[in-house]
Amino acid sequence: MRRRGISFCQPVLNIAQILGERILLSECETKAKSGSRKGRSRRSRTTEKCKAEQIESYSEWQGPPPWDPLLGGDGVPRFLCDVMVEGLAKQLRCVGIDAATPSVKKAEPRQLIEQAQEERRILLTRDIKILRRHINPNNQAYRVKNLAKQEQLHEVIKIFNLKICEYQLMSRCIKCNGRFIEKSLTTNEAVAAATSEQVIPEFLLDRDLEFWQCSHCRQIYWEEFKAQVEMLQEEESRRIVCIQGTNFLL
Repeated sequence: MRRRGISFCQPVLNIAQILGERILLSECETKAKSGSRKGRSRRSRTTEKCKAEQIESYSEWQGPPPWDPLLGGDGVPRFLCDVMVEGLAKQLRCVGIDAATPSVKKAEPRQLIEQAQEERRILLTRDIKILRRHINPNNQAYRVKNLAKQEQLHEVIKIFNLKICEYQLMSRCIKCNGRFIEKSLTTNEAVAAATSEQVIPEFLLDRDLEFWQCSHCRQIYWEEFKAQVEMLQEEESRRIVCIQGTNFLL
């Protein structure tokens, strides 16, 4: 006796064959996707490693600086500090270094580089995106690594081998980077020269002090303030090395 079975017509068999092929194809795709995810993961790690190496290379100073006499410079260090390192600009001014800030608010990267080139300055920033751009020459910008202002100051002094003399301390206006008027002012002269925005404290009027004024913004500074800044800078530098009879901060 013959076993009874189910009879399939040819169209049904064709459909079953097609569905089977799709199932097999789906399994292959799943395996391929799994493999591709592993591949993407490896590529992602490789990409991140390359980016880290690029950031490190961007952070390294390439030199020489634009003020180098071999490049036609005058040998006087000049910097341009963007908004991310404005505090560093004030620190540099305290030790007599020319440290400007962007000439326009919310300056674009290209504007910063152009200002640095025109004024023969080095752009100091913490923005790695600026250094990645092809508009930046190797000797025009440096990425500051440290976060604290005092550490940033020491970093810049070391990287660019800056020589800071005692007579340079407080020779620039912290507010605008201008130079002080060479001749000091008496109390009466300072009161007369003070702008409407600055009021000299009354307790200073009866004391025999010397005053200094910025030649650019007319800001008034007085002797005790200058002495405090010099003391602060000496404490931050930790040590003074005597070179050829002149004290230099390191």
